Amino acid sequence: MPTYSNLYLRPDSPAWQTVVTLGASTLLSGPPDVTLTWVRDDPRAATPVNAADFAGHLRIGKHGYLESLDRLAFHCGQVKLTLVRVNGAPAGRITLGNHVTLQGTAIVAYRSVTIEDHVTLGPNVTIMDSSGHPLTGRGTPDEAARITAAPVTLREHAWIGMNSIILKGVTVGRHAVVGAGSVVRDDVPDHGVVCGNPAMPVLSRARSSGLK
Repeated sequence: MPTYSNLYLRPDSPAWQTVVTLGASTLLSGPPDVTLTWVRDDPRAATPVNAADFAGHLRIGKHGYLESLDRLAFHCGQVKLTLVRVNGAPAGRITLGNHVTLQGTAIVAYRSVTIEDHVTLGPNVTIMDSSGHPLTGRGTPDEAARITAAPVTLREHAWIGMNSIILKGVTVGRHAVVGAGSVVRDDVPDHGVVCGNPAMPVLSRARSSGLK
């Protein structure tokens, strides 16, 4: 089985300053849970996580809002942002644009998760660019090396409904809407509306409203 090591960052820590870039006028309603995870196949590698390996890998834009205190009308947990490094590969990256709203959101990045400007996520959305393990051969000496990842991108002005899950390799288009509780495993086009498990198209806002 792989060995996992974690480093949990506090906003007042030197490691936070190394890893996190926080844009002006972004409000943190309670500290988010920022975690650096190192997954490796060599059980003898007992070296602790080095924040320098994740330097600048979490970028949060300007005028955003991260809600972690469960003060909303709906249940909302702590924002959890996890950057993962596998063996000696580069660590994952999370990039949030300007005017992005996270509400109890959990993001796990083995490679990259990018959320563009003016994206709003309802409470308790989960985004992950990897399954976190291979589907077969669990417990083998090369299990971590066989973990796959694919970038996730949410384009500008997308809206993601509460309790939705965005899976690896997905791009959600500009002005698209993902209905509450959806599991999104395929790309969503610009102005598209999807819902369900798995998420399926409901209609095209471009067709119904004449948008171009």
